[in-house]
Amino acid sequence: MTSNTTRRRIIGAALATLAAPAILRAQETRAKIRLGLVPLLSSGPVYLAQAKGFFERLNLDVELRVFADSALTIPALVAGELDVTVATSNAGLFNAMSRGAGYKMIVDRGSEKPGSGGMHIVASNAMIAAGCDGVDKMGLLRGKRLAIQAPGSIDQYLLGRGVEKAGLNPQQDVVWSAGLAYPDIIRAIGAGQADAANVPVPIAFLAEKNGVGRIITPSWAIEPGAQLACQAMPDAFVAANRSAAVRFCMAHIHAARLYNKAAAEKDPAVVTILNAAIKIPEPLIVAAAPRWTWFNEDGIPNVGSILAQAKFWNQMHLFNGTLTEAQVFDLSPAREATARLASENPFG
Repeated sequence: MTSNTTRRRIIGAALATLAAPAILRAQETRAKIRLGLVPLLSSGPVYLAQAKGFFERLNLDVELRVFADSALTIPALVAGELDVTVATSNAGLFNAMSRGAGYKMIVDRGSEKPGSGGMHIVASNAMIAAGCDGVDKMGLLRGKRLAIQAPGSIDQYLLGRGVEKAGLNPQQDVVWSAGLAYPDIIRAIGAGQADAANVPVPIAFLAEKNGVGRIITPSWAIEPGAQLACQAMPDAFVAANRSAAVRFCMAHIHAARLYNKAAAEKDPAVVTILNAAIKIPEPLIVAAAPRWTWFNEDGIPNVGSILAQAKFWNQMHLFNGTLTEAQVFDLSPAREATARLASENPFG
């Protein structure tokens, strides 16, 4: 029979185990993080972490600052107005990093995993009628107008790789039309002002619903595993607030895992959170599942994909230089976060 002393020891050890994450969090200074994001479905893990209190559990006060386009977030980061932000894989980012930008990519922010990638190529009805109805027919886009948000964007990269694989020169054989947000790009296709575009899947569904064009291929069929973006953080912030950087990655990685699971299961509670944040109708969010954009569950992005994109922008004469992994990434916060999630389980 177990003695009272032994029982007390067992109970005490169990309580200490349960309280350990709370004790660890209490020892870590409360930190404020100003986070820049764009109200897209792929921002879901951040919205999920905020709604479920994951940041708060890790003693973080995260202030969300919404931008109309990711191109606007990096200047705000450089100006000291943000502590972390979405950084899409684009030519401007690579140019800045080749000159010694004071920030690096620290954790995954979405990729084009086959079956789960969220970007899709939409062609106009005229192009569909001409036979451009699949990735293998993108050679028919020779001389056509391809709408993108900005030169050097991930949209242009995936479209450019598509026409390149179809035998075209993406610099010379198509006409790039830049400067429109995603909804306006769809309107331009409907008005006959653009022939194809690369857009997030809910907006691609809207194009089909409104009869202005059709999805011809998911982007992952063009470039499987293409890294869309990462969260970027200033080197100085990581150095001065390493604990906060790691805790941010912990919340983001855990929320991303739940986001992937919710996409596979079409979780109605998560759909409601996303609808409130990005104002896309719930039926469209559900219809897009599981193609909500994939997040690597260890928080580590596809490094090879990003370095390959830098080479593509060299070819397009939008980036002149070479980059090493060390110039672009500091993934130590993500690695430490994954290790802590495995040992602490602060989210229950």
